[in-house]
Amino acid sequence: MLKNVFDWCKQHIVIFTIISVVFVVFFGFINIQILHMTSEPEFCHLCHPAQGFGPLAEVDSWEHSAHGDAGVSCLDCHGRPGVVGYMKAKIGGLRDTYMQLTISKEEKLEILSNPHENLVPSWHCLYCHSDESNAAIRETTKGPMKIVSMRMLDDVVNPGFRERKGLADIMTDDFVGGTHFDHSLHIEEFDLTCRDCHFGIVHNPATATDRMNFCLTCHADAGDGAPQVADCAVCHEAQEAMNVGTGIGDLDFPSMMYGEAADMTCVDCHTGVTKGTYRPSSSTCFDCHEDEAYNEIFKEWAAETKARINMLKEMRVELEAELADADAAKRDTTEVWGTYSQALRNLKFVRNDGTNGVHNNEYAMAILETVEADFKKAFIQLDSVW
Repeated sequence: MLKNVFDWCKQHIVIFTIISVVFVVFFGFINIQILHMTSEPEFCHLCHPAQGFGPLAEVDSWEHSAHGDAGVSCLDCHGRPGVVGYMKAKIGGLRDTYMQLTISKEEKLEILSNPHENLVPSWHCLYCHSDESNAAIRETTKGPMKIVSMRMLDDVVNPGFRERKGLADIMTDDFVGGTHFDHSLHIEEFDLTCRDCHFGIVHNPATATDRMNFCLTCHADAGDGAPQVADCAVCHEAQEAMNVGTGIGDLDFPSMMYGEAADMTCVDCHTGVTKGTYRPSSSTCFDCHEDEAYNEIFKEWAAETKARINMLKEMRVELEAELADADAAKRDTTEVWGTYSQALRNLKFVRNDGTNGVHNNEYAMAILETVEADFKKAFIQLDSVW
């Protein structure tokens, strides 16, 4: 029978070649689609189905994180750059699938609760968050960065990617995420890793109090050169800027609770700092205003600002996607990117404060109005650029 098949192939070499090419293309397409499907968070959710934070809730916690908002998916962090890194991650996934079927739930929880220290190494974080590291890693990565588009990671080229996402270069900028912090000093001089300060940043993030205590524990032993608990504004530049109420265009809205006019300082609201409690409580408001209604006012401010920020985040994602499509189509988007970048900067200004407008509600809402206006302007500009 095989002889007959071989004879037919020899006699119909053109037809056989066409059939072979079609089969190889079809087989390759099917395999690529399978790789795509098994690389999506929805697939990971099958084995990590819990809600909230911690073991088994990795997909849900990712979905509610800043990385999730930015479109950074599972394999962008849990697979190294390039085709080789991608395939190694997929092969490792086969091992994880085998373990899912063979080990007990208790063993699985133990593994997830104690991840390997190099699960996401520092250099991998710097690939997206540092221009110099990004260039070095792309130059030294073995094999091609990609054959077909499989994930965001392999298309990350800084500074373009970083700027589109509104990210600082953490190795050159010392104002990151609303706080003055010199990453290069802490990494190069004190041998700290990303994990030391940001352990569980996506799946089980530390509270603001935990992070503050970690800083102060180190700073207490660092001598007079390191800012101490009383030096609020040295690190918390964004919070001071929000209270001062200037810095965004022509807007000028000094906070009624801060500065010489109010004769108040940070510790008048953050009364528990010396006891390791850094966020004010509802009793803090009552101490001054003697009216419990003020607690509800602050909650309303925070809820309103948070809702507005979430709405603008959705606009940002949609606008960024349309900008990427326009760039792919070789449209002139220079002016649109300028408008988008300004809006993103202002949105970050409010988000960096971290209080959802409680520090200075009038100023925060005025800034968010400019952000919405700029996003709408950018959409109009996109429609006119062909």
